[in-house]
Amino acid sequence: MKKLSLPPALGNVWQLLLGIVLMSFGICLISAVHLGTTPISSLPWALAKITEFSFGTTTFFCNLCFLLIQIILLRKEFSKLNFLQIPLVFLFSLSTDFWMWFLSDLPDLSYWMLLLLSLLGNVFLALGVAFEVRSKSIPLPGEGLVIAVSVVSRQPFYRIKIGNDVTMVILAAIAGWVFLQEIYGIREGTIISAFVVGIFVKFFSKLLDRIWPLNQEG
Repeated sequence: MKKLSLPPALGNVWQLLLGIVLMSFGICLISAVHLGTTPISSLPWALAKITEFSFGTTTFFCNLCFLLIQIILLRKEFSKLNFLQIPLVFLFSLSTDFWMWFLSDLPDLSYWMLLLLSLLGNVFLALGVAFEVRSKSIPLPGEGLVIAVSVVSRQPFYRIKIGNDVTMVILAAIAGWVFLQEIYGIREGTIISAFVVGIFVKFFSKLLDRIWPLNQEG
C-alpha cells in the first residue's frame, strides 16, 4: 500500500480541516434521518428545534459555552492558543449548516435504510475524529472541555468523555421536555452512535497509521 507524505505543518492542517468537514457531515447525516443525533450534538440539536436557529448556529454558541467553562476551570493554565478553538468551531458550524442544507431533501426511505444511513454517518464521524486526533492540533471546544475537566479532576479522559456525553443527553432531554413537551432527537441512533463511534475511530486510526504514518509528520 502506497504511503502518503506531506510536510509536518501542512499535514497537520489538512488532517484537521478534513477531520472537521468529515465530522460535521457525519453528525448531519446521523441527525438528518431523524433517528436520533449523536450524544455530543444532542443539546445543540434540541436547542435548534426550540429556538428555530440553525443547527450550526446552536452548535457554535454551545461550543462557546464549552470554551468559557474551560477558562473557568483552567484559569491561569488556560493557554491563549486555545482561543483558536473559536475559528475552528466557527468553521465546523458553517460546515454543519452547509451539510444540513445539502441533506435537507432526503427522499422517503424505509426505516432500515434510514438506520443504515445513520450508521454510515457514524462511519464518517469516526473517520473525521481519527483525522482530528492525528493532526495533533487545537481540539474543538467539546473535546477541549473534556480535556480540561480531566486535568482538573485528575480522572481519565475516557471516563470524563462518557460523563460529558451523558450530561449532554440529559440536558437535551430536559430542554426538549420543558419547551417542546417531548424528548427530541434522542432515539436509537443516539445509542448506536454512543457505542460504535469509538470502535470505528480505533479502526480508522490503525488504518491511517499504515497509509499516512505519523512519524513522517514530525
